[in-house]
Amino acid sequence: MLYVLSALACQGIHHGVGVSGVRLMKTIVTTVFVCAALCSLAVGEDRLQPLSVHELEMKVHTEEVCISPDNDKLRLNDEIIPLQASLRDSGCKTVFGYLPYWSKDTAQIDYDLITHLGVFSVEVNSDGTLGNDHGWPWTSIINEAHAHGTKVILVATLFDPSGIYTLITNSTNKNRFFSNIKNKMLEGSADGLNIDFEGNGSFTSHINGFMADLTSYLHSEIPGCEVSFAGPAVNWSGQWDLPGLADSCDGIFVMGYAFWGSWSTTSGPNAPLTGGTYNITTTVMNHYGSADPAKLILGVPYYGHHWTTTSSGARSTVISFQGSVNFSTAEVGAQAYGRWWETASQTPWYRYYTASTWHQVWYDDAESIGLKYDLALNEDWQGVGMWSLGKDGTRSELWNLLEEKIGVCSPPPPHFDFNENRVLDDEDVLYLLWCMQGPDGTVPPVCMPGDADDDGDVDLQDYGVFCSIYAEFSE
Repeated sequence: MLYVLSALACQGIHHGVGVSGVRLMKTIVTTVFVCAALCSLAVGEDRLQPLSVHELEMKVHTEEVCISPDNDKLRLNDEIIPLQASLRDSGCKTVFGYLPYWSKDTAQIDYDLITHLGVFSVEVNSDGTLGNDHGWPWTSIINEAHAHGTKVILVATLFDPSGIYTLITNSTNKNRFFSNIKNKMLEGSADGLNIDFEGNGSFTSHINGFMADLTSYLHSEIPGCEVSFAGPAVNWSGQWDLPGLADSCDGIFVMGYAFWGSWSTTSGPNAPLTGGTYNITTTVMNHYGSADPAKLILGVPYYGHHWTTTSSGARSTVISFQGSVNFSTAEVGAQAYGRWWETASQTPWYRYYTASTWHQVWYDDAESIGLKYDLALNEDWQGVGMWSLGKDGTRSELWNLLEEKIGVCSPPPPHFDFNENRVLDDEDVLYLLWCMQGPDGTVPPVCMPGDADDDGDVDLQDYGVFCSIYAEFSE
């Protein structure tokens, strides 16, 4: 019932339902959310996993295509370039950013600060066939990422628990999916696959075996590819074997958000670091505490939630859920109305009063996200990530935070990066060969990166150094 009403509210926006009708459906949905939350609280801590923001946002944007005015993701006539060799520090932490097909701010992505780009998504059917691929392959995005040495990870989505069960427990369906998703990855030269299957149901007892089989299959069919899973922040009903899930694949993107949301009866933090029974610290230390930390990526929210409330105080009773708010919007709101900091959860929020009603927006900013990054890094997790790229708009705070906490993972090579694009590519080879034709002792300024041995010219000795560096970072 809850799922159906959510879908109706979203579909009404796209199918001609008037504003008043949408508001009515939104009120109905909010009421159901509140009832569901009260019922879950009544049965104690053994409650269901919250609704997925990945699923809810996808429903809102169901009819959009992945084209933006200033960055056409669908340049299908371009040839896809392979992942370029880069001088990434082998010890650099993973930074995994989901990029939804509806995002309009792709020009702001700093590929020097992310290692994995999660292209969201291709939809999966329960019989193993694939549904809407939302324009995959996004040639221009893939080429931009590959040119910087950033891996492109195709995301496969299925949010129906019964459909997931049918897919992963039926060998014919499962094998059909394996073959279809492999071909889809090869179509766009994807460097890996992220499985985003979410919901509550009996499929959880079968998911680890499914992921192990999928990982083995793709490792064999596409050597070097990575296989990961979008995992819950909390083992809400004890249904998941999270350490076993980590062992079954190359990594888990832990969705560290949606602790509060549209179903909540009070305002509160989307991703509390501390406080209460469930928070990011218990996620890291308890729910994933016995999993291999080298397999874990802590996902943080680049968004928050907006409610109307009965009073101005923190965690006031909710009147209605107004929707999610991107970081770029929330940051402006906090500056306009005054930023509050809740010590219990170590997250920011702000409030304002209009039309005789209090509004509260709880979100995460550079300070609160930085604390979450610190926790993951201190526990030596594989890295961090976010849902989702583009929600920061043109603001630089969260990029600056990544550079501060993680660092630039593709530093300029010490030699031979003639075109200064932070990778060694065919253009650098051409520069090197041209510079080697000049007379000994004369090195034009453009050739200076090629003088690796500092002997005043570019010669065969320098070419040998180039070959050794290129071979090392091409493995």
